[in-house]
Amino acid sequence: MSEGSQIVARQLGRIAFGAVLLGGAIHLALSAVWCAVPLAHRWGEAFHASRIIGWTWVIAIVAGFVVSRLAAAARPRRRPEQLFALSLIAPTLGIAALGPITLHMTLVLPLWGNHVFDAWVFQSLIVTGFTHVVFATTSALRAYELVAGKPARTPRSIYVATVVASCVPFVILYAIPPVLVAITALPFVPLLHAMDALVAHERREIAAAVHPLPQATLRVRPSADERHRGDG
Repeated sequence: MSEGSQIVARQLGRIAFGAVLLGGAIHLALSAVWCAVPLAHRWGEAFHASRIIGWTWVIAIVAGFVVSRLAAAARPRRRPEQLFALSLIAPTLGIAALGPITLHMTLVLPLWGNHVFDAWVFQSLIVTGFTHVVFATTSALRAYELVAGKPARTPRSIYVATVVASCVPFVILYAIPPVLVAITALPFVPLLHAMDALVAHERREIAAAVHPLPQATLRVRPSADERHRGDG
């Protein structure tokens, strides 16, 4: 399999991984709303947010691996630069959408259980839903800007924009949303920094696959004695 096909297979795996995470985040949000609306037939029922989150991560990892393996076996003919941007934007969106509430789950679920965590997810959707959109959008834009070779927004600017967005409109709640968002967003800053190295590394791989360097041919010149024997 060519190096270009290997890169494309890896990119398709990342796209599948991100798409599942994003789909799981949307399913989580819709489930929270559906169980909180008085007119809905599931009003007041538990929607088991932790189960949705856990299975989403498992399915995303499996989907990413399976898709990359299948693509590697199929040897896709796409050029790797065609999927470069999407293969970084998709997982960035997925992780930004589901990552923060996953961190909350690791704390809330052991302390207070599923019922409280279900309520936590719904309240987070109401109070910091706009913040999640800002964080996911700005993170994805950074991925696109890095791939496109444009001046990319910094992780610090994304962090600040996310915290500022959390002040709208619930900063009056004793400043709890901004403080909580500021703490939650911190672990994602190193991931945003890591994008630079990832993009640079894959760009070099794509360049090598699309424009491979010519292989040098080593020719050994015969010695004077060997030429003399050959003439004899």
